[in-house]
This record gives sequence, structure tokens and C-alpha cells, in this order.
Amino acid sequence: MRIVIDMQGAQTESRFRGIGRYTLEFARAVARNRGEHEVFLVFNGSLKESLREIQNSFIGLLSKTSFKVWHPPAPIRAFEKGNEQRRLISEKLYKAFIRTLQPDVIHITSLFEGYIDDALTCVTTYDDTITTVTLYDLIPLLNPKQYFDDSPLYRDFYTEKVSQLKAADSLFAISSFSRNEAIHHLNLPEKQVVNVSTGISDLNRVYGTEPPEVFARWLRNLGVERGFVLYSGGSDERKNLVRLVMAYANLPQSVRTQNSLVLAGKMRDEDKQLLLQTAKNANLEKNGLLFTGYVSDDQLSFLYENCCLYVFPSWHEGFGLPPLEAMKHGAPVIASNATSIPEVIGLESALFNPFDIASISAKLLEGLSNEAFREELRTHAALQVEKFTWDRVAIKAAATWTQLLQAKVHDHNASHSDLTQIASNAKQTDFDLLQEIKPVAQHLSKDDLLKVSFSLDLIAIATQSKQLFVDVSELVARDAKTGVQRVTRSILKQLIDNPPAGYLVKPVYATTESFGYLYTSKFNDLDERSDCSNDDTPISYRAGDVFLGLDLQHHTTRVQAPFLHGICDYGVDVRFIVYDLLPIQFPEFWPPEHRVSDVHEDWLSVISGFDGVICISSSVACDFTEWLNNRDTTRRNLLKVDWFHLGGDIDNSMASQGLPSNAQEICLQLKESHTFLMVGTLEPRKGHEQALNAFEILWAGGVQANLVIVGKKGWLTDSLAERIRNHSRLGKSLFWLESISDEFLNSIYAASSCLLAASYGEGFGLPLIEAAHHQIPIIARDIPVFREVAGEHAYYFDSKDPGGLAACVRDWLALFQDNKHPTSKDLPWISWKESAQHLVSVLIEEPRTLIS
Repeated sequence: MRIVIDMQGAQTESRFRGIGRYTLEFARAVARNRGEHEVFLVFNGSLKESLREIQNSFIGLLSKTSFKVWHPPAPIRAFEKGNEQRRLISEKLYKAFIRTLQPDVIHITSLFEGYIDDALTCVTTYDDTITTVTLYDLIPLLNPKQYFDDSPLYRDFYTEKVSQLKAADSLFAISSFSRNEAIHHLNLPEKQVVNVSTGISDLNRVYGTEPPEVFARWLRNLGVERGFVLYSGGSDERKNLVRLVMAYANLPQSVRTQNSLVLAGKMRDEDKQLLLQTAKNANLEKNGLLFTGYVSDDQLSFLYENCCLYVFPSWHEGFGLPPLEAMKHGAPVIASNATSIPEVIGLESALFNPFDIASISAKLLEGLSNEAFREELRTHAALQVEKFTWDRVAIKAAATWTQLLQAKVHDHNASHSDLTQIASNAKQTDFDLLQEIKPVAQHLSKDDLLKVSFSLDLIAIATQSKQLFVDVSELVARDAKTGVQRVTRSILKQLIDNPPAGYLVKPVYATTESFGYLYTSKFNDLDERSDCSNDDTPISYRAGDVFLGLDLQHHTTRVQAPFLHGICDYGVDVRFIVYDLLPIQFPEFWPPEHRVSDVHEDWLSVISGFDGVICISSSVACDFTEWLNNRDTTRRNLLKVDWFHLGGDIDNSMASQGLPSNAQEICLQLKESHTFLMVGTLEPRKGHEQALNAFEILWAGGVQANLVIVGKKGWLTDSLAERIRNHSRLGKSLFWLESISDEFLNSIYAASSCLLAASYGEGFGLPLIEAAHHQIPIIARDIPVFREVAGEHAYYFDSKDPGGLAACVRDWLALFQDNKHPTSKDLPWISWKESAQHLVSVLIEEPRTLIS
């Protein structure tokens, strides 16, 4: 079956409370135990703040294609007047979007959202779909004085939600207590409410932790310089924190001087001030009451593991997850004996009366002064937590969904064996709902209409094929015909010729003057299936699409970073190709006034904020990982790091064509003597100067050999270029071929005796593969990436002086004469088609490395 889970409970302010944690862990457990079922997670695009963090928590469980984002025309929060029309439209948009996913099951993790946030949840009832809702509690309904007396608007909001709650096919209660509460107070049949219970997980699972001394220092900065009693959670009235502070203040002074009362979690300022005034009235010492504010999972784990005692005084809970978490982390826990909490704690001696300050104080004193009691609490906790696992919750939920779906099919007079067919036939996207929007939309502002249009666009493209956006911004602006552009052209051709299954390949581009990427039909002649009608129009995107930063254009990427973050948040998988880190590793090889190393490092920092990088060699992947790990920065994402190798068949690389009039004459001249070929832009890193000096030594010694340089003039080479152009051997045994076509380069390879790869650093070393394709030998500088690419099939040198390289060439010539030189004949190389296939596989499959 296809299970759709609404994740807004983890996006709103509820994310700071138990509801947010329950939503996240429930969805993770369902994904982990899905078996043959499909699972989709639906997110609200107006609640972006936590979107990336939530999605990252599913890495290894679900792919990005499982993340679906809809977008209401915010603001729609119910407590603000003037949002009524937008909220009504949002409900229709939500229903329409859900229908495009063709669900068998819709599960709403938190129905009572949208009063103070731009969330919209509603129970949808369809003949072919099961709708279930997590039931945490009915606290406002059962305590109207505290929740409704001062807010009739909230009363109306809550009452409407309760009516929707009753309409669900099933309620998933988080405890036996909350189940019984719903059956009794909502007058529901017992079979409509199922206790799926709650699980507990290790908070330290997220992204690793800082060293303990970091947390200890953080605690000292808060003012905690002794033992402490801990509470964690919210601060609303039912949490009973006023009585807790008063009970703590009633402890003997000798006990209080050894401890502080620490209240952890995000709390309203007015609640905090009330508690501080309560402490002051009770004459509690300085630092006797301390607040942490919002805490991360790592910080909360540290608090649990280091408190002397954990206390949970609430007088009404649907479950009570914080004390169970504390027990999981080994804390001695005492708690209220009210509502569901005894079910969670499971030990009567650990409980107190939450309405009796003396009872709370007595249990606090026992917990702080009786080590045997604390040990009893710890021992019991270790056994109690084993009763609550998220996997059990997910398995119970899946079993209930299956039963409900089978019953619904049976009600339609179908047999169990017809279940899949019935579900398939019944799934028709319900766009009739959208027609209902038109009358309401007439009263919206222009800005609101644009928001609705955007939402409709997301719904419309949800039914289309996925897209693979290939960034060719530099290629569209200018084709240098060397280096990165050769790779871009080659990979793009193969992706268009052999698109990944289920994807439409779309070349796109951007500029530094615009916002967002545009489609381009510049390369439509490569594929007759391409649709050029959307040329130069903004891209339409959806969750499951992939953006591949294939081209290298530092400034454009940095300018477009906000746009890319936006589509990333909507579920587009954004990855970039990293060709090398050479400007950072060898800054001396670039003009200092251009600050190339700074520009490249800024670019790497930007692309590290997306989903992943794919390097063109394992060596570059290692360099990138080392660079990233050495940076003092905090990223909000888990980064996928992978690599692939480039192809070597120039004729299948969208090769440029054209031969000069003297091409045949040059090739014949090269074949008359040993010809050593260097391919690459004339720049200091490539080692051209050392090579020219070495060959001048060889020529002076009577060695008959040609040196051929193929590549345009680059930077910091004015004197070298002038020296070559005025060289006495130019056109005789020294050749410089600038900006030649791929067709002519193929001929030069065929006429050469050996490739000389003298670069001090490379990302891959494509000429080595091209040489192997032509089966000509290789002399290469001994650097890691050349070893990775050529292995034992090249002759290596490590000297940086001309004499050393000249001696290397002489030695190679001697081996060549005796046919004992390493050959590239058996060097393993792949075609551009295979290279593109490898690239696609790492785009779709799990990465080799994850960096937090």
C-alpha cells in the first residue's frame, strides 16, 4: 500500500515539544519497517525553518523522491483575522495535492496545528483511502477554563478540529489512557481508537556529539556549578511548574545548597517571569532556579545523563515522553501519579500527587537524599524502557492500516485478492476541488493570487515525469572547448542520449543578473525528443527532481544560492560536480589579484550547503573531505560525497570539428620523430616551463624528439608564451597548437609517441585516458590522481627540475627502444557513455560517504 504521512507536526512550534519528536520518530519507524509498502512524507513549504533538518534525518531510510512539498498561500494562521479566505483555499489545495499522491493511507501526525502557525491539516474522507490521526490527548477539551475562557477563537478552532477527529477512520492513541479518554469523551466506538503506544530512542543518534567538556562548559555558563534536578518540556499550566518550584523551595537548605533546579526547553517569557517570581517569593537562593532555553538533542542527552534527579510534575498528559527519555539515558526519574504518567513510569514508589506541594517535596527529598532509592529508580528504568520501541509502534500502525484497508475493500464487495487492483483503479487525481477555488480567489489580492498560482503549479507538476536539471551555464555563455567544458559537453551528450529511467533531462542555465534557472534549448539538436517551447523560461520543479551542477561557474552559483536552497527545501536533490581543489592547494599558480583560491573556497562552501558533491576522482573526493573536515563551520545538512571517473573517447564527447589547412602536414612532421604531447591550457600548474627547459637540454644533447603543446594561453604565462612563439625550434621540433578542435586533437594523439603529463596537480587527468584510448604510452608526474587513473600503465617521474625530467625522458626512450616501457594498452578506461552511467548511479543510489 501507499502510505502518505503529513509531517507538519514536526514543522510548527510543536517541533520543540513532544509532538514534534513523536512525529519524527513515528515517521522514521514507519519508513524503517515499510517492507514492500511505499511511504511518502508531506511537508508544508511555508514552514521552511526545519525542513532540511527533518529531511536529513531520513537519509538512509528514504530517498528525496519520497519527500513531497505543498505550499499554502500564507499567512493562514487561524488566530489572525483576515486569513479566512486564504485558509479556505489552502484546505482545498491541501486536499488536491494529497490526491495527486494517490494514497491508500493518509496519516496526520498532528491534527491540532494551524492556530499560531501557517499550518493546515484536515481529515480527508475518500471511498478508496484510509485516513488516520495520531491522538495525543484531549487536554483543552477537558480543561476548558484554562484553554477557552480567554480565547473563544481558539475554542472554535479546537471544536472544529474535534469534529474532524471523529470523522477519521481510526485514531492512533499514544497510550491506553488517551485511548480511553477519547472513547469516553468523544463517544467513539472502541474499534475506532487503537493504542499504538509510544517509542523511545537514543537522542545521541543524531549527527554525533561534541566532546563532553563542551557541554560541561555550556552548563557552567548557564550558572549550574553543582548537582541539579532536571525538568524538560513545556511551561503551560498543566505542566505544574509553579508547584514544582514551590516544592523545591520547601526542601531543607542543606539539600538546596548542593543542587539547582534546572528547567530545560523553550518557554514563554511570561511563564518564565512567573516562575522566577515564585522562586523569589519562596526565598529560593541565587542560581537555585535556572533556565536553559531551547536545547538540542545532544544538550538534552547530556542533561539527562548528568542530573541527580529528573522530575515530571504534570497533572495531565497524553503520554509523557520526556520522563521516558530521561529513563532511557539512565536518569533516576520521579513523576506525577496523574493521567497517563503512571503507565509510562511503571513504578508506584516513583510517583507523587501533583496537586500536593508537600507530596512533591517529599519525593524530591527522597530522590536527592536516598541513594538506594535512586538506584532502584535506575534499575527499574532500564527494564521499563524496553517496553516502548518505535518499531513496535510502526508495526502496530501498519497492521491497523492493512486491516482498515481490507475492510474498506470488503465493504465495496471485493475480495482480498482484488485489493491492489481496486486501489489502482480508484486512484483518479481529483482536480475538481480546484474548481472550487475560483469563486473565493476573486476576492484575493494580486500577491495572494500569485501564491495560489504557485501552489497550483506544484500540484500540476506533481503528476509529471521527474526532471534531471543539468546546469550548463558556462557552456551557454561561452565554450572554452577545453577542461571543464569538454567534460560538460561529453556528459551532457550522454545524458541526453541515454536519460536515466523515469527522468527527463533538461539543460538549464542561469546568470549573475537573474534570479533562478532557465530552461535552454541550445542543445535540442542532440535529441529530437526535446521540447524547445520552454526555452529561456523559468524551470518548474517538484520533489524528486534532481539538479546537477555539471558546469563550473563560481560567481553564478554563489548568486543563485538562495534559489538553489529554495528548490532543495522543496525536495529537489541538489548536487554539484567538484573537479578539483587546486586553487586552494596551489594558490601560487593563480594570479594573486584575482583571489582565485578565495573564490574557489567560497564556491565550495556554498555547494557544501546542499545535498552532495560528486568528485571526478577518488583523490579529489579525499581532498574535498579533508578540506571540509578541517573547516570550522556548522552546516545544517548531511553532505553526500561520491566520485566517478571521466570517459576517454573524444569522438563521443560532443566533439568539436574542423581541421586547419596544414593539419596533414603537421601530423606527418610529428610522425618523423619521437613526439611527446602535452594537452592542457598553458598555465604554471601544468609544468610546461619545466618540460620546455628539459627538452632544450635534450635537444642540446642531440636527442631527436618533438614537444607538442596543445592548449590555449592561460594566466601567468606571458613570458613563457613569448618564449615559445620566438623559439628557434618552433615549427620544427617544438609545436604550440592553440584552441584546436577535438577532431584535430584526435589526429595529434594518433601522430604522437608519448603523452607527457607534467602537471603538479589535477582533478583527474583526462589526457591520460585519451592517450590510453589511442594506445600511446604515458610519462606522468608521480601524483596521487595520476596513480589512481593510470596505475602501473605509466612511467612516473617526481623531479621538479629540468635536468631530472630530461633524464627521465632519456631513460624512457631507452626502454622504448627495447620495448620495455610501460604501455597504456591495458590501462582500464571507460567511455563517456559508461562515465555518464556511473554518474547517474551515484546520483540515484546511496553515497559512499556522508559528512555531517
